[in-house]
Amino acid sequence: MTLATGNDARSPGRGFTLIELSIAVFIIAIIIAVTIPSFVRSYNAEVLNATGRTIATSCEFAKLNAVLHQEKVGYFIDMERQTIWLTQAASTNDTDTADDPSGESTVLKSIPMPNRIVLASAQLGELMPETKGQVQATFYPNGTCDAFAVTLRGVEKGSGLEVVVDPVTCRGMLWPVKL
Repeated sequence: MTLATGNDARSPGRGFTLIELSIAVFIIAIIIAVTIPSFVRSYNAEVLNATGRTIATSCEFAKLNAVLHQEKVGYFIDMERQTIWLTQAASTNDTDTADDPSGESTVLKSIPMPNRIVLASAQLGELMPETKGQVQATFYPNGTCDAFAVTLRGVEKGSGLEVVVDPVTCRGMLWPVKL
């Protein structure tokens, strides 16, 4: 007997069985389980790189403010607070207040570290890297700065990034490091 739709009433249904659907769902679950760790590693690496780019950009911001206002800009890296901040002297003739965060200075920018990133160390010039406390670099009105480097550690084992700031151009260069 043929139905009005042209299908034979005795022919089996044209759908998927529960077993076929279960196998398809199982295969999709395996693919997801295999790829999720890769996505997490990629995300963590991107957070590390983005934080490094933020630090490099803040160096250019500090240089521009120092030149524009003709006042020193203090660049403070605090390992205990896991924060970087930039200060500039208030509009006075005393340019040394940018070197003192407790003096009459204005906080230009504050950069707290994301949860997945740790300020591992900071190094000023040829001095030994500091892993505790605070390191301060200065950006000068002539467009130069103190040479310094900041090392960031990510959550992935051995992942790290070093931001090395050139004292002449005040540009931060990113270098991957194994920690």
